Amino acid sequence: MNIASSEQFAVWSDRLNKSDEKAFAELFEHSYDFMFAYITKYIFCRDSARDVLQDVYIKVWNIRESLDSDKSLKALMYQMVRNSALNHLRDRKDKNISLDSVGEYEHQTEPEIFDLYDKQEANTLHNQIQDWINELPERQREAFELSRYEGMSHQEIAEVMDLKPRTVNNHIVLALNNLRKRLDDYRAKSVVI
Repeated sequence: MNIASSEQFAVWSDRLNKSDEKAFAELFEHSYDFMFAYITKYIFCRDSARDVLQDVYIKVWNIRESLDSDKSLKALMYQMVRNSALNHLRDRKDKNISLDSVGEYEHQTEPEIFDLYDKQEANTLHNQIQDWINELPERQREAFELSRYEGMSHQEIAEVMDLKPRTVNNHIVLALNNLRKRLDDYRAKSVVI
């Protein structure tokens, strides 16, 4: 399932502005899984992530009358999720709670389409690429993930990250160049071995 289009978010925004409860239910149903996947990039404990995400949806309902359908509800929600997650982590840090105690994020498994050898090789490369992504500078990584994993436009990412679209583009280009160079180096080493 893909996240709803920006146009659909604009329709929901307009309907929410009129306190349409059915629109809120549709928004929740069609966006929750994506927002949950996004928040777990910040908050690894699934129960805490659910609690924080629930608060975000409550906030969306509470501000419904001030929503502007000309502005991206999708980007606003990603920004609210990001900010709420960071606030949650800051509050936990202030209370000296170890991040090691929050549990682990459960990765979804890929379908069995490769034989065992190919699957192991693919998993190794997948894990290596994920490590490289995690090593990117924070803003590059965030812009890259919002673009590639969340399917957001540069304008929507700019709104979430409070940047200019051109800066978002620069972050993504730098991230892609970095990842391509590392992949080329990885392939060159694999051929030699």
